[in-house]
Amino acid sequence: MIRAALFAVASLAVSSAQGQVHKCIDAAGKIIYTQDPCPANTKPGSISRGAIQAPAAAPADSAAKGEAAKSAAPKTAAEQEQAFRKRQQDQAKAAKESEQKSAEARRKEENCRNARERLTQYEIGGRQSRINAQGERYYLEDAQIEQEKARARSDVAQSCN
Repeated sequence: MIRAALFAVASLAVSSAQGQVHKCIDAAGKIIYTQDPCPANTKPGSISRGAIQAPAAAPADSAAKGEAAKSAAPKTAAEQEQAFRKRQQDQAKAAKESEQKSAEARRKEENCRNARERLTQYEIGGRQSRINAQGERYYLEDAQIEQEKARARSDVAQSCN
């Protein structure tokens, strides 16, 4: 008995939850479906109990809608796979370009740091030495140090911009 009462209450709740759909046609002939009654400037249309069907498309619009339907249609597995592989290739290409740019930036930063260190070494002063082809150490003269200092300044100017 309690089950029957609960079933009756549930069926009433479900039937009241169903909404009503109104079909309205405006002055331009455009069809509007709404849950509210039709506004005063539109005329009501009839709705069949079956599925709601859209009005037939004009012949001029059929080509444009065909293209839209084709692009909106579900893709085949092969098309999906091809699109996935293309996205992967694009991502790999972008990652490679990003890595190249960051490597180039690191290289430039390293060159700048080295040029500044060389310039600092020459500007500190003191005796500067080098090793020749025979493995012997020799000391730079003041003119040679000034030349190296000028070269280091130009390297800093080129590398640190």
